[in-house]
Amino acid sequence: MTWLITLVAGFAGVPRPLAGVIAWAVLAVAVSGAALSGYELIKHWGADEVRAKIEKENTDAIHKGIDARMSLDECLDAGGVYDFRRQRCDAATTGPR
Repeated sequence: MTWLITLVAGFAGVPRPLAGVIAWAVLAVAVSGAALSGYELIKHWGADEVRAKIEKENTDAIHKGIDARMSLDECLDAGGVYDFRRQRCDAATTGPR
């Protein structure tokens, strides 16, 4: 660290104690910048993973909904009653719904 203080003092033309303060400040800024950059990188990786998972779940739900709609339409066309809880077509009822 003394070589860095000497280097700063030589370039800036300031006394060694002030050069030491400047060197420590630059070091602190560099370390905190690296830590913040690493945090942001990890945060974005995690966000991308979650976003991809949600998009996959949405796509699966859309396909499942389309399949259920088609099953519902086919069930009603055949005169059946669609059971939403079990997601299947039951035979037509004899009485009112």
